Amino acid sequence: MLGKTILFVASVLLLPAQAAYSEESDNSAELSVSDSRQLISMPNETRKLMREDMMNNLSALNEIFAHLTENNFNDAAEVAENRMGKSSMGKHRSTGMGPGRFMPIEMRNIGWAMHEAASEFAVIAKQGDLTNAYNALQKVTSACVACHYGYRTQ
Repeated sequence: MLGKTILFVASVLLLPAQAAYSEESDNSAELSVSDSRQLISMPNETRKLMREDMMNNLSALNEIFAHLTENNFNDAAEVAENRMGKSSMGKHRSTGMGPGRFMPIEMRNIGWAMHEAASEFAVIAKQGDLTNAYNALQKVTSACVACHYGYRTQ
């Protein structure tokens, strides 16, 4: 029952984030007045790639939580590593439009920390201890929160 409760809470928390993310570009004039996050300018194509990656991350987190509620630690680890971990890095390098090249180093460091934490979670999850897995997953989501609280794109 606890697992299903956690999945429900995670889903409820992720839906508004997804809606806010998709509305961000529509409200950019409003945000610039009241939003104190650092504005990061990048080409539209790059911003689109980055947003697709962020939506993939949200979806991956949701899958990870679902796997954890069923004690499917290996599946949770696989999703984390392949979609968010170090294995997922650099997929836009060959396009010349990779988002990292437009980020300040502090923002890139947060992104690298998220990828590292996802890979660390994958290793820990495979050990099959739910408490340790959740503790490791919290490092992943902390990186997400730090980046989204500190930065925005236009």
